[in-house]
Amino acid sequence: MQLLHLDSDKLFSEKIKNIAQKNGFTYKRAISTNEVFEKFDTGKTGLLVIDEDIDWMLNNESVRVIISRDFICPPIIVITSKKDLRIKKKCFNMGIMGYFEKELFNSSRFVKYLKTIQKETGNIDLIRKIHIAVLDDSQFTLRIMRVFFDMHGINNVAYYQSPSEFLQQKMDYELFLIDLVLPEHDGDDIIEYIREKNQDAMIILMTAYTNENILAHCLSIGANDFILKPLEMKIFMARISSCINHYYLQREISIKNDQLFDMATRDSLTTLYNRAYFAKICEKKVKENLAADLPFSFILMDIDHFKTVNDQYGHLKGDYVLRELAKVLKENLRNSDIIGRWGGEEFTILMDNATVESSTEVAEKIREVIEKHCFNGIRQITVSIGVAQWQKGDDREILFRRLDHSLYLAKLTGRNKVVSNAELHMVQGDKPMTIEWGLFFKSGNDKIDADHSKLIGMLNKFIYLCFDKNKKKEMDNLLIEFAQEIVDHFDREEEILKDYKYQNYKDHKNVHAELVTKTLKLLKNYNDNNLEPINVAKYLVQEVVIGHIVRHDFNFYNIFTHHENENMIVKS
Repeated sequence: MQLLHLDSDKLFSEKIKNIAQKNGFTYKRAISTNEVFEKFDTGKTGLLVIDEDIDWMLNNESVRVIISRDFICPPIIVITSKKDLRIKKKCFNMGIMGYFEKELFNSSRFVKYLKTIQKETGNIDLIRKIHIAVLDDSQFTLRIMRVFFDMHGINNVAYYQSPSEFLQQKMDYELFLIDLVLPEHDGDDIIEYIREKNQDAMIILMTAYTNENILAHCLSIGANDFILKPLEMKIFMARISSCINHYYLQREISIKNDQLFDMATRDSLTTLYNRAYFAKICEKKVKENLAADLPFSFILMDIDHFKTVNDQYGHLKGDYVLRELAKVLKENLRNSDIIGRWGGEEFTILMDNATVESSTEVAEKIREVIEKHCFNGIRQITVSIGVAQWQKGDDREILFRRLDHSLYLAKLTGRNKVVSNAELHMVQGDKPMTIEWGLFFKSGNDKIDADHSKLIGMLNKFIYLCFDKNKKKEMDNLLIEFAQEIVDHFDREEEILKDYKYQNYKDHKNVHAELVTKTLKLLKNYNDNNLEPINVAKYLVQEVVIGHIVRHDFNFYNIFTHHENENMIVKS
Protein backbone atom coordinates (compact mmCIF):
# COMPACT_ATOMS: atom_id res chain seq x y z
CA MET A 1 0.00 0.00 0.00
CA GLN A 2 1.28 3.47 -0.92
CA LEU A 3 1.51 6.65 1.16
CA LEU A 4 1.65 9.76 -1.06
CA HIS A 5 3.14 12.74 0.74
CA LEU A 6 2.67 16.36 -0.49
CA ASP A 7 5.56 18.08 1.26
CA SER A 8 8.19 20.76 0.66
CA ASP A 9 10.10 20.02 3.89
CA LYS A 10 12.71 17.42 2.94
CA LEU A 11 13.78 16.74 6.53
CA PHE A 12 10.23 16.16 7.77
CA SER A 13 9.44 14.03 4.73
CA GLU A 14 12.24 11.63 5.76
CA LYS A 15 10.58 11.22 9.14
CA ILE A 16 7.22 10.35 7.52
CA LYS A 17 8.97 8.04 5.07
CA ASN A 18 10.62 6.04 7.89
CA ILE A 19 7.35 5.70 9.80
CA ALA A 20 5.50 4.64 6.63
CA GLN A 21 8.02 1.98 5.64
CA LYS A 22 8.23 0.53 9.16
CA ASN A 23 4.47 0.03 9.04
CA GLY A 24 4.20 -1.68 5.69
CA PHE A 25 3.59 1.32 3.38
CA THR A 26 5.61 2.27 0.33
CA TYR A 27 6.43 5.98 0.21
CA LYS A 28 6.12 8.58 -2.59
CA ARG A 29 6.77 12.26 -2.25
CA ALA A 30 5.24 15.13 -4.27
CA ILE A 31 6.17 18.81 -3.95
CA SER A 32 3.12 20.23 -5.78
CA THR A 33 -0.55 19.44 -6.26
CA ASN A 34 0.06 18.82 -9.96
CA GLU A 35 2.65 16.23 -9.01
CA VAL A 36 0.09 14.67 -6.64
CA PHE A 37 -2.18 14.04 -9.64
CA GLU A 38 0.74 12.60 -11.62
CA LYS A 39 1.83 10.20 -8.86
CA PHE A 40 -1.64 9.31 -7.59
CA ASP A 41 -2.17 5.59 -8.27
CA THR A 42 -5.83 4.51 -8.02
CA GLY A 43 -6.16 1.29 -6.04
CA LYS A 44 -2.62 1.49 -4.64
CA THR A 45 -2.50 4.87 -2.91
CA GLY A 46 -3.85 4.14 0.56
CA LEU A 47 -3.14 7.51 2.21
CA LEU A 48 -2.57 11.10 1.14
CA VAL A 49 -0.57 13.21 3.63
CA ILE A 50 -0.63 16.99 2.95
CA ASP A 51 2.05 19.12 4.59
CA GLU A 52 1.67 22.60 3.02
CA ASP A 53 0.53 26.14 3.73
CA ILE A 54 -2.96 25.29 4.91
CA ASP A 55 -4.64 28.46 3.68
CA TRP A 56 -3.29 27.83 0.22
CA MET A 57 -4.53 24.24 0.33
CA LEU A 58 -8.04 25.22 1.39
CA ASN A 59 -8.35 27.76 -1.39
CA ASN A 60 -6.74 25.68 -4.14
CA GLU A 61 -9.26 24.24 -6.59
CA SER A 62 -7.11 21.16 -7.33
CA VAL A 63 -7.14 20.10 -3.67
CA ARG A 64 -10.89 20.65 -3.51
CA VAL A 65 -11.27 18.25 -6.43
CA ILE A 66 -9.16 15.64 -4.62
CA ILE A 67 -11.28 15.91 -1.47
CA SER A 68 -14.63 16.24 -3.25
CA ARG A 69 -17.26 13.53 -2.78
CA ASP A 70 -17.27 12.60 -6.47
CA PHE A 71 -13.57 11.79 -6.56
CA ILE A 72 -12.75 8.28 -5.28
CA CYS A 73 -9.76 9.03 -3.13
CA PRO A 74 -7.88 7.61 -0.16
CA PRO A 75 -8.05 9.10 3.34
CA ILE A 76 -6.25 12.43 3.84
CA ILE A 77 -4.17 13.53 6.83
CA VAL A 78 -3.18 17.21 7.21
CA ILE A 79 0.05 18.27 8.93
CA THR A 80 0.41 22.02 9.42
CA SER A 81 2.36 24.60 11.37
CA LYS A 82 -0.82 26.70 11.69
CA LYS A 83 -2.63 26.84 15.05
CA ASP A 84 -6.13 27.93 14.13
CA LEU A 85 -9.30 26.15 15.33
CA ARG A 86 -11.32 27.66 12.48
CA ILE A 87 -8.98 26.12 9.92
CA LYS A 88 -9.02 22.79 11.74
CA LYS A 89 -12.84 22.69 11.66
CA LYS A 90 -12.81 23.63 8.00
CA CYS A 91 -10.46 20.77 7.18
CA PHE A 92 -12.67 18.23 8.95
CA ASN A 93 -15.73 19.65 7.17
CA MET A 94 -13.95 18.92 3.91
CA GLY A 95 -13.67 15.24 4.89
CA ILE A 96 -10.07 14.72 6.10
CA MET A 97 -9.18 11.77 8.30
CA GLY A 98 -6.68 13.36 10.70
CA TYR A 99 -5.12 16.69 11.63
CA PHE A 100 -1.65 17.31 13.20
CA GLU A 101 0.10 20.45 14.31
CA LYS A 102 3.67 20.07 13.10
CA GLU A 103 5.36 21.20 16.29
CA LEU A 104 3.34 18.72 18.34
CA PHE A 105 3.50 15.87 15.80
CA ASN A 106 2.75 12.58 17.58
CA SER A 107 4.31 9.58 15.81
CA SER A 108 2.37 6.95 17.76
CA ARG A 109 -0.94 8.63 16.94
CA PHE A 110 0.08 8.79 13.28
CA VAL A 111 0.88 5.05 13.35
CA LYS A 112 -2.64 4.35 14.70
CA TYR A 113 -4.06 6.05 11.60
CA LEU A 114 -1.84 3.84 9.42
CA LYS A 115 -3.10 0.71 11.21
CA THR A 116 -6.71 1.85 10.73
CA ILE A 117 -6.12 2.36 7.00
CA GLN A 118 -4.52 -1.09 6.70
CA LYS A 119 -7.53 -2.62 8.39
CA GLU A 120 -9.90 -0.77 6.06
CA THR A 121 -7.87 -1.93 3.06
CA GLY A 122 -8.13 -5.46 4.41
CA ASN A 123 -11.89 -4.98 4.53
CA ILE A 124 -11.89 -4.03 0.84
CA ASP A 125 -9.93 -7.21 0.13
CA LEU A 126 -12.65 -9.13 2.00
CA ILE A 127 -15.36 -7.38 -0.02
CA ARG A 128 -13.61 -8.43 -3.24
CA LYS A 129 -14.04 -12.06 -2.19
CA ILE A 130 -17.79 -11.98 -1.58
CA HIS A 131 -20.71 -11.92 -4.00
CA ILE A 132 -22.90 -8.83 -3.85
CA ALA A 133 -26.39 -8.05 -5.18
CA VAL A 134 -27.64 -4.45 -5.50
CA LEU A 135 -31.38 -3.80 -5.95
CA ASP A 136 -32.50 -0.21 -6.56
CA ASP A 137 -35.03 1.21 -9.03
CA SER A 138 -32.88 4.36 -9.48
CA GLN A 139 -30.51 4.20 -12.45
CA PHE A 140 -28.52 7.07 -10.92
CA THR A 141 -27.93 5.15 -7.65
CA LEU A 142 -26.95 2.01 -9.56
CA ARG A 143 -24.49 4.01 -11.70
CA ILE A 144 -22.89 5.67 -8.63
CA MET A 145 -22.53 2.31 -6.93
CA ARG A 146 -21.07 0.69 -10.05
CA VAL A 147 -18.45 3.47 -10.31
CA PHE A 148 -17.69 3.16 -6.59
CA PHE A 149 -17.22 -0.62 -6.68
CA ASP A 150 -15.26 -0.53 -9.96
CA MET A 151 -12.85 2.09 -8.60
CA HIS A 152 -12.09 -0.21 -5.68
CA GLY A 153 -11.62 -3.24 -7.91
CA ILE A 154 -14.78 -4.91 -6.57
CA ASN A 155 -16.14 -6.72 -9.62
CA ASN A 156 -18.28 -9.54 -8.21
CA VAL A 157 -21.43 -7.37 -8.06
CA ALA A 158 -24.81 -7.97 -9.74
CA TYR A 159 -27.06 -4.91 -10.29
CA TYR A 160 -30.87 -5.14 -10.46
CA GLN A 161 -33.35 -2.35 -11.17
CA SER A 162 -36.45 -4.56 -11.29
CA PRO A 163 -37.62 -6.42 -8.15
CA SER A 164 -39.33 -9.03 -10.35
CA GLU A 165 -36.08 -9.80 -12.15
CA PHE A 166 -34.24 -9.94 -8.83
CA LEU A 167 -36.73 -12.39 -7.30
CA GLN A 168 -36.15 -14.82 -10.16
CA GLN A 169 -32.48 -15.19 -9.18
CA LYS A 170 -30.93 -17.64 -6.73
CA MET A 171 -30.40 -15.92 -3.40
CA ASP A 172 -26.81 -17.18 -3.15
CA TYR A 173 -25.16 -13.79 -2.61
CA GLU A 174 -23.34 -13.04 0.64
CA LEU A 175 -24.21 -9.31 0.70
CA PHE A 176 -27.47 -7.65 -0.40
CA LEU A 177 -27.86 -3.87 -0.78
CA ILE A 178 -31.61 -3.26 -1.00
CA ASP A 179 -33.60 -0.06 -1.59
CA LEU A 180 -36.45 0.34 0.91
CA VAL A 181 -39.08 1.77 -1.46
CA LEU A 182 -39.47 -0.17 -4.72
CA PRO A 183 -42.16 -0.67 -7.36
CA GLU A 184 -44.18 -3.90 -7.03
CA HIS A 185 -42.39 -5.01 -3.85
CA ASP A 186 -41.02 -2.97 -0.98
CA GLY A 187 -37.69 -3.62 0.71
CA ASP A 188 -39.22 -5.34 3.74
CA ASP A 189 -40.90 -7.91 1.44
CA ILE A 190 -37.60 -8.49 -0.34
CA ILE A 191 -35.73 -8.89 2.97
CA GLU A 192 -38.22 -11.46 4.21
CA TYR A 193 -37.90 -13.39 0.95
CA ILE A 194 -34.08 -13.35 1.09
CA ARG A 195 -34.09 -14.62 4.68
CA GLU A 196 -36.28 -17.57 3.70
CA LYS A 197 -33.66 -18.58 1.14
CA ASN A 198 -30.43 -17.46 2.80
CA GLN A 199 -30.30 -17.19 6.58
CA ASP A 200 -26.62 -16.20 6.78
CA ALA A 201 -26.52 -13.37 4.20
CA MET A 202 -25.73 -9.75 5.11
CA ILE A 203 -28.48 -7.27 4.17
CA ILE A 204 -28.03 -3.49 4.18
CA LEU A 205 -31.14 -1.40 3.58
CA MET A 206 -30.78 1.87 1.62
CA THR A 207 -33.38 4.60 2.10
CA ALA A 208 -33.99 8.33 1.83
CA TYR A 209 -36.72 8.03 4.48
CA THR A 210 -36.08 8.24 8.20
CA ASN A 211 -39.30 6.59 9.32
CA GLU A 212 -38.23 4.96 12.59
CA ASN A 213 -41.10 2.48 12.60
CA ILE A 214 -40.40 1.01 9.17
CA LEU A 215 -36.64 0.90 9.81
CA ALA A 216 -37.19 -0.92 13.11
CA HIS A 217 -39.50 -3.33 11.31
CA CYS A 218 -36.95 -4.04 8.58
CA LEU A 219 -34.20 -4.66 11.13
CA SER A 220 -36.50 -6.97 13.08
CA ILE A 221 -37.26 -9.13 10.03
CA GLY A 222 -33.65 -9.58 9.03
CA ALA A 223 -31.79 -6.49 7.76
CA ASN A 224 -28.35 -6.18 9.34
CA ASP A 225 -28.00 -2.41 8.90
CA PHE A 226 -29.32 0.58 6.97
CA ILE A 227 -27.82 3.69 5.35
CA LEU A 228 -29.44 6.92 4.34
CA LYS A 229 -29.53 8.35 0.82
CA PRO A 230 -27.92 10.23 -0.82
CA LEU A 231 -25.06 7.84 -0.19
CA GLU A 232 -21.95 9.23 1.48
CA MET A 233 -19.43 6.79 0.06
CA LYS A 234 -16.99 6.84 2.97
CA ILE A 235 -19.83 6.10 5.42
CA PHE A 236 -21.27 3.59 2.97
CA MET A 237 -17.94 1.73 2.86
CA ALA A 238 -17.69 1.87 6.66
CA ARG A 239 -21.17 0.30 6.97
CA ILE A 240 -20.29 -2.46 4.52
CA SER A 241 -16.98 -3.07 6.30
CA SER A 242 -18.75 -3.23 9.66
CA CYS A 243 -21.24 -5.79 8.34
CA ILE A 244 -18.51 -7.88 6.76
CA ASN A 245 -16.36 -7.78 9.89
CA HIS A 246 -19.35 -8.97 11.89
CA TYR A 247 -20.11 -11.63 9.26
CA TYR A 248 -16.57 -13.03 9.35
CA LEU A 249 -16.43 -12.76 13.13
CA GLN A 250 -19.65 -14.77 13.42
CA ARG A 251 -18.36 -17.28 10.89
CA GLU A 252 -15.09 -17.58 12.82
CA ILE A 253 -17.00 -18.03 16.07
CA SER A 254 -19.18 -20.63 14.36
CA ILE A 255 -16.11 -22.48 13.05
CA LYS A 256 -14.46 -22.38 16.48
CA ASN A 257 -17.68 -23.55 18.12
CA ASP A 258 -17.85 -26.40 15.61
CA GLN A 259 -14.23 -27.26 16.41
CA LEU A 260 -14.91 -27.17 20.15
CA PHE A 261 -18.05 -29.25 19.60
CA ASP A 262 -16.05 -31.81 17.61
CA MET A 263 -13.36 -31.89 20.31
CA ALA A 264 -16.02 -32.53 22.94
CA THR A 265 -18.09 -35.06 20.96
CA ARG A 266 -15.71 -36.84 18.58
CA ASP A 267 -12.91 -39.30 19.07
CA SER A 268 -9.71 -37.53 17.99
CA LEU A 269 -8.22 -40.60 16.29
CA THR A 270 -11.14 -41.88 14.19
CA THR A 271 -13.33 -38.69 14.10
CA LEU A 272 -16.31 -40.89 15.03
CA TYR A 273 -18.54 -39.86 17.93
CA ASN A 274 -16.99 -40.63 21.30
CA ARG A 275 -18.72 -42.90 23.80
CA ALA A 276 -20.20 -40.11 25.94
CA TYR A 277 -21.79 -38.25 23.01
CA PHE A 278 -22.90 -41.46 21.31
CA ALA A 279 -24.77 -42.37 24.49
CA LYS A 280 -26.36 -38.91 24.57
CA ILE A 281 -27.54 -39.19 20.95
CA CYS A 282 -28.85 -42.69 21.60
CA GLU A 283 -30.95 -41.46 24.50
CA LYS A 284 -32.63 -38.95 22.20
CA LYS A 285 -33.01 -41.42 19.32
CA VAL A 286 -34.48 -44.10 21.54
CA LYS A 287 -37.22 -41.70 22.67
CA GLU A 288 -37.94 -40.65 19.06
CA ASN A 289 -38.16 -44.24 17.79
CA LEU A 290 -40.30 -45.39 20.67
CA ALA A 291 -42.67 -42.44 20.21
CA ALA A 292 -42.96 -43.22 16.48
CA ASP A 293 -43.24 -47.00 17.18
CA LEU A 294 -40.28 -47.71 14.86
CA PRO A 295 -37.87 -50.64 15.27
CA PHE A 296 -34.22 -49.84 15.94
CA SER A 297 -31.14 -51.93 16.64
CA PHE A 298 -27.57 -51.65 17.87
CA ILE A 299 -24.41 -53.18 16.49
CA LEU A 300 -21.34 -53.67 18.71
CA MET A 301 -18.09 -54.63 17.01
CA ASP A 302 -14.64 -55.59 18.26
CA ILE A 303 -11.43 -56.07 16.23
CA ASP A 304 -10.16 -59.64 16.61
CA HIS A 305 -6.71 -60.07 18.20
CA PHE A 306 -6.07 -56.32 18.05
CA LYS A 307 -3.38 -56.55 20.74
CA THR A 308 -1.26 -58.64 18.39
CA VAL A 309 -1.50 -55.86 15.77
CA ASN A 310 0.02 -53.39 18.24
CA ASP A 311 2.58 -55.94 19.43
CA GLN A 312 3.62 -57.03 15.93
CA TYR A 313 3.44 -53.78 13.96
CA GLY A 314 3.56 -51.04 16.62
CA HIS A 315 0.97 -48.62 17.97
CA LEU A 316 1.19 -46.27 14.96
CA LYS A 317 0.04 -49.10 12.72
CA GLY A 318 -2.61 -49.95 15.30
CA ASP A 319 -3.88 -46.36 15.10
CA TYR A 320 -3.90 -46.65 11.29
CA VAL A 321 -6.08 -49.80 11.52
CA LEU A 322 -8.57 -47.98 13.77
CA ARG A 323 -8.77 -44.97 11.41
CA GLU A 324 -9.09 -47.17 8.35
CA LEU A 325 -11.81 -49.32 9.92
CA ALA A 326 -13.75 -46.16 10.87
CA LYS A 327 -13.50 -45.07 7.24
CA VAL A 328 -14.82 -48.46 6.04
CA LEU A 329 -17.79 -48.18 8.42
CA LYS A 330 -18.71 -44.69 7.19
CA GLU A 331 -18.53 -45.85 3.57
CA ASN A 332 -20.79 -48.87 4.15
CA LEU A 333 -23.53 -47.44 6.36
CA ARG A 334 -26.45 -45.09 5.77
CA ASN A 335 -26.23 -41.41 6.61
CA SER A 336 -28.94 -41.98 9.22
CA ASP A 337 -26.85 -44.62 11.03
CA ILE A 338 -24.93 -43.22 14.01
CA ILE A 339 -21.41 -44.57 14.50
CA GLY A 340 -19.32 -44.23 17.66
CA ARG A 341 -16.03 -45.46 19.01
CA TRP A 342 -17.12 -47.33 22.12
CA GLY A 343 -13.59 -47.61 23.48
CA GLY A 344 -10.26 -49.17 22.51
CA GLU A 345 -10.92 -51.36 19.47
CA GLU A 346 -14.70 -51.47 19.95
CA PHE A 347 -17.17 -49.63 17.70
CA THR A 348 -20.91 -49.27 18.04
CA ILE A 349 -23.69 -48.34 15.61
CA LEU A 350 -27.29 -47.25 16.16
CA MET A 351 -29.47 -48.24 13.23
CA ASP A 352 -32.69 -46.25 12.84
CA ASN A 353 -35.82 -48.01 11.59
CA ALA A 354 -34.05 -51.38 11.48
CA THR A 355 -35.09 -54.80 12.77
CA VAL A 356 -32.61 -57.30 14.15
CA GLU A 357 -32.89 -59.21 10.86
CA SER A 358 -32.00 -56.24 8.64
CA SER A 359 -29.30 -55.10 11.09
CA THR A 360 -27.78 -58.58 11.10
CA GLU A 361 -27.60 -58.48 7.30
CA VAL A 362 -25.80 -55.14 7.49
CA ALA A 363 -23.45 -56.46 10.20
CA GLU A 364 -22.65 -59.53 8.09
CA LYS A 365 -21.92 -57.30 5.08
CA ILE A 366 -19.60 -55.12 7.19
CA ARG A 367 -17.85 -58.22 8.55
CA GLU A 368 -17.21 -59.48 5.01
CA VAL A 369 -16.04 -56.07 3.75
CA ILE A 370 -13.54 -55.73 6.61
CA GLU A 371 -12.32 -59.31 6.13
CA LYS A 372 -11.58 -58.58 2.45
CA HIS A 373 -10.27 -55.03 2.99
CA CYS A 374 -6.57 -54.45 2.40
CA PHE A 375 -4.97 -52.75 5.41
CA ASN A 376 -1.64 -51.61 3.96
CA GLY A 377 1.30 -53.44 5.50
CA ILE A 378 -0.94 -55.30 7.97
CA ARG A 379 -2.14 -58.87 8.11
CA GLN A 380 -5.81 -59.65 7.48
CA ILE A 381 -8.13 -57.88 9.92
CA THR A 382 -11.38 -59.49 11.08
CA VAL A 383 -14.09 -58.38 13.51
CA SER A 384 -16.56 -60.03 15.85
CA ILE A 385 -20.00 -58.43 15.97
CA GLY A 386 -22.97 -58.49 18.32
CA VAL A 387 -26.43 -57.28 17.24
CA ALA A 388 -29.47 -56.56 19.40
CA GLN A 389 -32.86 -55.01 18.68
CA TRP A 390 -34.76 -52.96 21.25
CA GLN A 391 -37.55 -55.18 22.60
CA LYS A 392 -40.63 -54.46 24.65
CA GLY A 393 -39.65 -54.17 28.30
CA ASP A 394 -36.06 -53.21 27.51
CA ASP A 395 -34.20 -50.38 29.10
CA ARG A 396 -30.69 -49.20 28.17
CA GLU A 397 -29.02 -51.57 30.65
CA ILE A 398 -30.96 -54.65 29.51
CA LEU A 399 -30.38 -53.92 25.82
CA PHE A 400 -26.64 -53.32 26.18
CA ARG A 401 -26.25 -56.42 28.37
CA ARG A 402 -27.80 -58.48 25.56
CA LEU A 403 -25.65 -56.65 23.00
CA ASP A 404 -22.50 -57.23 25.07
CA HIS A 405 -23.41 -60.88 25.54
CA SER A 406 -23.89 -61.28 21.78
CA LEU A 407 -20.43 -59.82 21.14
CA TYR A 408 -18.83 -62.06 23.79
CA LEU A 409 -20.46 -65.11 22.22
CA ALA A 410 -19.11 -64.10 18.81
CA LYS A 411 -15.59 -63.59 20.16
CA LEU A 412 -15.47 -66.68 22.35
CA THR A 413 -16.93 -69.09 19.79
CA GLY A 414 -14.45 -68.59 16.98
CA ARG A 415 -14.42 -64.82 16.21
CA ASN A 416 -14.98 -63.27 12.76
CA LYS A 417 -18.72 -63.86 13.11
CA VAL A 418 -22.02 -62.10 13.87
CA VAL A 419 -24.23 -63.09 16.82
CA SER A 420 -27.69 -61.52 17.11
CA ASN A 421 -29.73 -61.22 20.33
CA ALA A 422 -27.32 -63.69 22.02
CA GLU A 423 -28.52 -66.52 19.72
CA LEU A 424 -25.68 -68.82 18.64
CA HIS A 425 -25.35 -70.76 15.40
CA MET A 426 -23.78 -74.05 16.45
CA VAL A 427 -22.27 -74.57 13.00
CA GLN A 428 -19.79 -72.17 11.43
CA GLY A 429 -19.37 -72.91 7.76
CA ASP A 430 -19.45 -76.71 7.73
CA LYS A 431 -17.71 -77.15 11.10
CA PRO A 432 -19.11 -77.37 14.64
CA MET A 433 -18.64 -74.24 16.72
CA THR A 434 -15.91 -74.30 19.37
CA ILE A 435 -15.24 -72.11 22.40
CA GLU A 436 -11.76 -70.59 22.66
CA TRP A 437 -10.11 -70.67 26.09
CA GLY A 438 -7.83 -67.69 26.60
CA LEU A 439 -6.85 -64.72 28.72
CA PHE A 440 -10.38 -63.41 28.46
CA PHE A 441 -11.61 -66.17 30.81
CA LYS A 442 -8.82 -65.97 33.38
CA SER A 443 -10.04 -64.83 36.78
CA GLY A 444 -6.71 -64.62 38.57
CA ASN A 445 -7.50 -67.67 40.73
CA ASP A 446 -5.77 -70.86 39.52
CA LYS A 447 -8.41 -73.26 40.86
CA ILE A 448 -11.35 -71.39 39.25
CA ASP A 449 -9.43 -71.00 36.00
CA ALA A 450 -8.64 -74.74 35.92
CA ASP A 451 -12.34 -75.54 36.42
CA HIS A 452 -13.42 -73.12 33.69
CA SER A 453 -10.85 -74.52 31.29
CA LYS A 454 -12.00 -78.08 31.98
CA LEU A 455 -15.69 -77.18 31.51
CA ILE A 456 -14.95 -75.47 28.17
CA GLY A 457 -12.90 -78.47 26.99
CA MET A 458 -15.72 -80.88 27.90
CA LEU A 459 -18.32 -78.64 26.24
CA ASN A 460 -16.30 -78.41 23.00
CA LYS A 461 -16.10 -82.20 22.92
CA PHE A 462 -19.85 -82.51 23.53
CA ILE A 463 -20.58 -80.06 20.65
CA TYR A 464 -18.38 -82.14 18.35
CA LEU A 465 -20.18 -85.37 19.36
CA CYS A 466 -23.56 -83.76 18.61
CA PHE A 467 -22.73 -83.99 14.91
CA ASP A 468 -21.72 -87.68 14.99
CA LYS A 469 -24.74 -90.03 15.19
CA ASN A 470 -22.49 -92.97 15.92
CA LYS A 471 -21.29 -91.44 19.21
CA LYS A 472 -24.64 -91.30 21.05
CA LYS A 473 -23.54 -93.40 24.02
CA GLU A 474 -20.29 -91.51 24.42
CA MET A 475 -22.22 -88.23 24.22
CA ASP A 476 -24.72 -89.36 26.89
CA ASN A 477 -21.92 -90.35 29.28
CA LEU A 478 -20.09 -87.05 28.67
CA LEU A 479 -23.25 -85.11 29.39
CA ILE A 480 -23.69 -86.86 32.77
CA GLU A 481 -20.03 -86.21 33.57
CA PHE A 482 -20.41 -82.58 32.49
CA ALA A 483 -23.46 -82.05 34.72
CA GLN A 484 -21.60 -83.47 37.72
CA GLU A 485 -18.59 -81.28 36.94
CA ILE A 486 -20.82 -78.18 36.94
CA VAL A 487 -22.17 -79.07 40.40
CA ASP A 488 -18.65 -79.76 41.75
CA HIS A 489 -17.25 -76.58 40.20
CA PHE A 490 -20.00 -74.45 41.73
CA ASP A 491 -19.28 -75.96 45.17
CA ARG A 492 -15.53 -75.29 44.87
CA GLU A 493 -16.13 -71.75 43.56
CA GLU A 494 -18.49 -70.94 46.43
CA GLU A 495 -15.89 -72.07 49.00
CA ILE A 496 -13.27 -69.82 47.40
CA LEU A 497 -15.61 -66.82 47.29
CA LYS A 498 -16.56 -67.39 50.91
CA ASP A 499 -12.89 -67.45 51.93
CA TYR A 500 -12.29 -64.19 50.05
CA LYS A 501 -15.36 -62.67 51.73
CA TYR A 502 -16.98 -61.81 48.39
CA GLN A 503 -19.74 -59.31 49.24
CA ASN A 504 -22.22 -60.78 46.72
CA TYR A 505 -21.52 -64.36 47.83
CA LYS A 506 -25.14 -65.20 48.71
CA ASP A 507 -26.53 -63.83 45.43
CA HIS A 508 -23.91 -65.74 43.48
CA LYS A 509 -24.73 -68.96 45.35
CA ASN A 510 -28.41 -68.50 44.47
CA VAL A 511 -27.50 -68.09 40.80
CA HIS A 512 -25.58 -71.38 40.99
CA ALA A 513 -28.55 -73.16 42.53
CA GLU A 514 -30.89 -71.83 39.85
CA LEU A 515 -28.53 -72.92 37.06
CA VAL A 516 -28.17 -76.42 38.54
CA THR A 517 -31.97 -76.78 38.73
CA LYS A 518 -32.39 -75.67 35.11
CA THR A 519 -29.58 -77.95 33.93
CA LEU A 520 -31.00 -81.02 35.66
CA LYS A 521 -34.42 -80.30 34.17
CA LEU A 522 -32.79 -79.94 30.74
CA LEU A 523 -31.04 -83.31 31.15
CA LYS A 524 -34.34 -84.97 32.05
CA ASN A 525 -35.96 -83.59 28.88
CA TYR A 526 -33.00 -84.85 26.89
CA ASN A 527 -33.18 -88.32 28.45
CA ASP A 528 -36.92 -88.40 27.74
CA ASN A 529 -36.07 -87.67 24.08
CA ASN A 530 -37.86 -84.31 24.25
CA LEU A 531 -34.73 -82.32 23.37
CA GLU A 532 -32.18 -82.56 20.59
CA PRO A 533 -28.50 -82.80 21.64
CA ILE A 534 -27.62 -79.63 19.73
CA ASN A 535 -30.18 -77.63 21.72
CA VAL A 536 -28.66 -78.98 24.93
CA ALA A 537 -25.26 -77.81 23.72
CA LYS A 538 -26.63 -74.38 22.83
CA TYR A 539 -28.12 -73.97 26.31
CA LEU A 540 -24.91 -75.04 28.02
CA VAL A 541 -22.88 -72.57 25.93
CA GLN A 542 -25.23 -69.61 26.26
CA GLU A 543 -26.37 -70.01 29.84
CA VAL A 544 -24.11 -72.26 31.89
CA VAL A 545 -20.58 -71.73 30.61
CA ILE A 546 -20.12 -68.51 28.66
CA GLY A 547 -23.37 -66.95 29.83
CA HIS A 548 -22.66 -67.53 33.52
CA ILE A 549 -19.00 -66.56 33.32
CA VAL A 550 -19.67 -63.37 31.39
CA ARG A 551 -22.78 -62.29 33.27
CA HIS A 552 -21.84 -63.28 36.81
CA ASP A 553 -18.29 -64.55 37.33
CA PHE A 554 -16.67 -61.46 35.81
CA ASN A 555 -18.09 -59.49 38.75
CA PHE A 556 -15.78 -61.20 41.28
CA TYR A 557 -12.53 -61.32 39.23
CA ASN A 558 -11.34 -58.08 40.82
CA ILE A 559 -11.29 -59.53 44.36
CA PHE A 560 -8.30 -61.74 43.46
CA THR A 561 -6.35 -58.81 42.07
CA HIS A 562 -7.21 -56.74 45.15
CA HIS A 563 -6.13 -59.59 47.44
CA GLU A 564 -2.79 -59.94 45.63
CA ASN A 565 -2.15 -56.21 46.01
CA GLU A 566 -2.87 -56.38 49.75
CA ASN A 567 -0.43 -59.30 50.16
CA MET A 568 2.28 -57.36 48.35
CA ILE A 569 1.75 -54.37 50.67
CA VAL A 570 1.95 -56.61 53.79
CA LYS A 571 5.15 -58.32 52.57
CA SER A 572 6.84 -55.01 51.74
